[in-house]
Amino acid sequence: MQKSIREYRGAIFDLDGTLLDSMHVWDHLCRDWLMREEKTPQAGLEKELAPMTLSQSVQYVIRCYGFELSPEEIICQWEGMVLGYYKTTIPLKKETAALVRELYDAGLRLAVLTSCFPGACEAALQRHGLRPFFSAVLYTDEASRDKRFPDIWKAAARRLGLEPADCVVFEDACHSLKGARAAGMAFAAVYDDTCREWELMKAEADWVFGSPETGTPGSW
Repeated sequence: MQKSIREYRGAIFDLDGTLLDSMHVWDHLCRDWLMREEKTPQAGLEKELAPMTLSQSVQYVIRCYGFELSPEEIICQWEGMVLGYYKTTIPLKKETAALVRELYDAGLRLAVLTSCFPGACEAALQRHGLRPFFSAVLYTDEASRDKRFPDIWKAAARRLGLEPADCVVFEDACHSLKGARAAGMAFAAVYDDTCREWELMKAEADWVFGSPETGTPGSW
């Protein structure tokens, strides 16, 4: 019989689209920046970039669009475009704060694993009062491979002092399912209206929160 989420010892939360209603910012970031740089974004750009770390995204843009800017310069420009939103306006996903507090009170160790910029991530977590609940915040650029692979998920478990099998992942992106499963973790799918493979993720997840009809649920 499948055990409940509260029987796990740790929970690893994605940030954008899971904790925060922020995917609209990322969906247009690179496209808007390319247009500002007088480049024509290719069709399907967002889908191509979705599973990549920041470093991978920057290298992809440099390679495909022929920029002479350094990766550091591009990342600095991208962060400047989004940082204000994280500091002031991006909201939590409905009832996410309640879920985080509930699992924390149940004794689970909590981590955030994100492809976001560190400054933006920390600003949003602090603004919403969530930072004290998380023992660790990890960024995908800390690993050699992205969330499609088990490396970064195992690193998150180590940071919590746990085995991967003791952890459940909360994610809104289907590409993360493969990596979390390969790491030996349970998986909770969180609905976001930007998810292009919701039905597939929903079918393979251990738990499902939200739907296209209801959005994220009012109760977890």
